[in-house]
Amino acid sequence: GGPMLGPESDLLTAVGLLCNVAAESIICGFRASATSLSTRDSRSAKGKKYFSRRLVNVARINSSNELVSTDAVVYGIGSIVSPNCFADNVQWIGGPNVLLPIVNAARSASSMALALRLIRESVHRHPPNLEMLQAGGGYRMLGLLLRQKKIMDSSILDQCFAFAVHGFVPGSMKEQQDPHAWKQGGSAGAGLPSMWSFSDRWVFSDLDAMKYLLLNHQVWDLRGSGPDLPLRLLSFLNGLVAAHSAHAAFNSRRLHLLGIIRWTLHLMLEASELYTAGALAAEQQVGSISPDDKKQSRFSERGIDEAKSSLNVAALASGWLADPPSVATIAVGGDP
Repeated sequence: GGPMLGPESDLLTAVGLLCNVAAESIICGFRASATSLSTRDSRSAKGKKYFSRRLVNVARINSSNELVSTDAVVYGIGSIVSPNCFADNVQWIGGPNVLLPIVNAARSASSMALALRLIRESVHRHPPNLEMLQAGGGYRMLGLLLRQKKIMDSSILDQCFAFAVHGFVPGSMKEQQDPHAWKQGGSAGAGLPSMWSFSDRWVFSDLDAMKYLLLNHQVWDLRGSGPDLPLRLLSFLNGLVAAHSAHAAFNSRRLHLLGIIRWTLHLMLEASELYTAGALAAEQQVGSISPDDKKQSRFSERGIDEAKSSLNVAALASGWLADPPSVATIAVGGDP
C-alpha cells in the first residue's frame, strides 16, 4: 500500500484486497445482497431446512462476454446476508459510548491505545456515530477516564490527536530529527522531532476532541508525564499551522476558537514552574552545601527547604530539568 497509507489505513490496497483484474476477464462476481427469496428444498430431510438462494451475477453488467452466466443458485442450511461494517454494528447496539467500558478496563498504555483506536474506528467516516460521541457526552466521559487512568504515553497522545485531525494516522508519521534542535539536559525527550511527514495535509476537523482530550490540562498531568508529551503535542499543533500546510489558515481559525494562545501560555507557565521544581530538587541532591555556597546559590534558603518536598522530587524524576543556555548564545553581541 505504500508508506503514505499507514499501518491503520482502511483502504483495500493497504490489505491487498483491491481487485485490479480487467472487467472483461471476470467470470463471476456475485453479490450477497442481490438475491431472490429463499425457497425450501422439497428433498430436505424431515425436521431440517435447506434453502436455496439465487444470486445475480454482477459481472454480467456492462459485459460483452456472452459466456458469463446471468445468475447462480446457492444451496445450504445457512443464509446469505448483506454484511454491515463495524461502525454500523456499533450504531445498532447503541453508539460508540457503549465502548467506553473497554477504556475503563484498560490496564496498560498499549491496551488503552487499542481501546481508543477501537472507538475511533467506530466513528471514522460515520456521521451518526460521530454525532453520538459529540452530543452524547462521549468525549467528556473519555477525557474523565483518561484523567483517572494516568497511564499516558506517546501512543495514547497519537490516538487522541487522530480523533481531532483528519489525515493523521498514528504510526505512519516519519519523525524527522532536527540536528540543530536544542538538547535538554537530563531529559529523555532530547532531540524531539521539529516537523512531521505529511503534516501539510492535516485538517483540524473535530473541535470537541481537541477541547476535551488534547487541550485539557486535567487529562495530561505534566508533573507525571514529563516534558516529552507536551513537546510532542506542540509539534503536532505546529504541523497544523505551519507554512507548508495547505490548510494552515483554516486550522488557525479553528484553533483560535478554542483559545489556543491562552492554552499555550498556561502550558508555558506550568512548565516553567516544573522546571524550577526540578532544578531545586537537583540542587538539593548534590549533597551538603557549605554556608558560602548557599550565599552564592541561585535560590534562597526558602527554596532549598522547598526542594525537600516530594513534589519537587517527582518533577525531577519525570525529567523536568534543563541546563540553561549560556548568555553568549542568547544575548545580542555576546556576553556584556
